[in-house]
Amino acid sequence: MDDYVIKCGTLIDGTGREPVKDAKILIRNNRIARIEQKGGTDLDNFPNIVDASNKTVLPGIIDSHKHVLNCGGDGVGVGLTVAQAKENIHQIYKGGVTSVLDLGSANIIELITKLPQKQPKIFYAITILTCPNGYPGEYMDRKFYKMGSVAECETESDIKKAIKKLYKKGVSTIKTAVVTRTFDGRPQVCWTDKQLQALTDEAHSYGLKVCAHITYKDDYAQAARCGIDSIHHAAFDGKMYEKDLDDMINKGIVFVPTLSLIDLMVTGLKENWINQKDYNPPVSDAIKENMRNFTKAFQECPDDKPVGNLFVKVPKEELCRIPEIQLENVKEYIKRGGTVAMGTDSSLGFSLHTTPVREIELLAEAGLSNVEAIKASTLTAASVFGKENEIGSIETGKLADILVVNGDVAQNLSALNNTEMVFINGKKIYHKD
Repeated sequence: MDDYVIKCGTLIDGTGREPVKDAKILIRNNRIARIEQKGGTDLDNFPNIVDASNKTVLPGIIDSHKHVLNCGGDGVGVGLTVAQAKENIHQIYKGGVTSVLDLGSANIIELITKLPQKQPKIFYAITILTCPNGYPGEYMDRKFYKMGSVAECETESDIKKAIKKLYKKGVSTIKTAVVTRTFDGRPQVCWTDKQLQALTDEAHSYGLKVCAHITYKDDYAQAARCGIDSIHHAAFDGKMYEKDLDDMINKGIVFVPTLSLIDLMVTGLKENWINQKDYNPPVSDAIKENMRNFTKAFQECPDDKPVGNLFVKVPKEELCRIPEIQLENVKEYIKRGGTVAMGTDSSLGFSLHTTPVREIELLAEAGLSNVEAIKASTLTAASVFGKENEIGSIETGKLADILVVNGDVAQNLSALNNTEMVFINGKKIYHKD
């Protein structure tokens, strides 16, 4: 059906406004043509009706930090096959995520978006731009550089050429890294201010925003003063500096803390998920075996030693403290008035390509109301890559990316696990049996 009306029990529009009861949404030509509030009757007898009158209706979830081609365990690219990539995509939209920003999956991501299957909107950065021998060189195999995952730039000319090349490939953002320490504490070469400012200026000249991977508290200041638009990951290593938080807020930087990545990793390892009979993640046997080996390495590892092959080379006891440290940093950012967006950084450990409820719950735990957490996971997430005028909220004129959920999401975020229908560009691509 081309034109239809969704009758909503509760409408959460993604803007942060309070939920509305008994609204109706007219979908026409893939877009939201009209929203009728309670009391209106013009759309009651529309010929094509989707009855969600006892459900919650909200915008499709947007994950603003994703790696579609990663699959769980303790290493990059473990167990990746075409079949697994297709399954990842299926799990993403089935879980209510209608758009993702893929921040590093090599040139193959362009082909993935053209697979003949249902899929979410996949926006991408393709390549991490870094300085010579900069992050992620400490752990990433050079074969991934050859596949386009990473490009090293030294001169301003190098930076301009790299950004122009990515722009021509149709990227939605530029990704870089501001990291001055390795995961085992050694000094790590990083951008100079001049280089980083040249990168952000050049990206902005093409209308592209810049995302920065940062993990250590000493590195946020440089990102804030050099024009970064969004910072991804909350600090691992202690309390972030108040001045840096305020500078980030004053510059309008969106913080994408990816709290659930290590939260789920540590919980899954501690609770031995992969060996529980009722735990059956949608990954191949090879990946499950990798997860078993990862769990065994964790369980047998002394507290003062790093765990197995995990690239985060910190002692086990420090790894287990990271979720609490990150959450406290995000609490402070929100308390001071900062803007946060939802991104999972899946999929490593046990942060898989399913409904990102844990990430959204952690944003609420950090200080957002449930409605604000939905906004962070929809409209604000879209702003990370400059698409907030097209997607991310249920407003007239926007593309109709919409979820129908069985449950009261405003009161209980876990209801997002009960997604019954998913619409992308107005077309129903998933309906729970």
